[in-house]
Amino acid sequence: MEGFNGVNGSLVVGKDGLIIESEVPGDIDAELVAAMASAVFGTAERSAEEIKHEPLEQVMIEGKRGKTLMIDAGEGILVVITDVDVNLGMIRIEMKRSSERVSDLLG
Repeated sequence: MEGFNGVNGSLVVGKDGLIIESEVPGDIDAELVAAMASAVFGTAERSAEEIKHEPLEQVMIEGKRGKTLMIDAGEGILVVITDVDVNLGMIRIEMKRSSERVSDLLG
């Protein structure tokens, strides 16, 4: 997904927090991002279940300098790191397509 304007990196992370594949800039600790993404996504899944919003589809962390989006990909989680002003609609469409391909590959 790095071909999209505003995308700075992406990872496919196992639900256990281990990296399956990553393409991130050198100043980002991919292993730490993977572990944190797994923890955040797992907590969000439990929260969605508790408030009757399951199944969880996507999680977004938004900060002043960018966004991190996570989407369920079957046995994995697709994580995309973006600039703050990225076109979220286009990113979400491509993430959905990509997550289906990842899910098929990991399934």
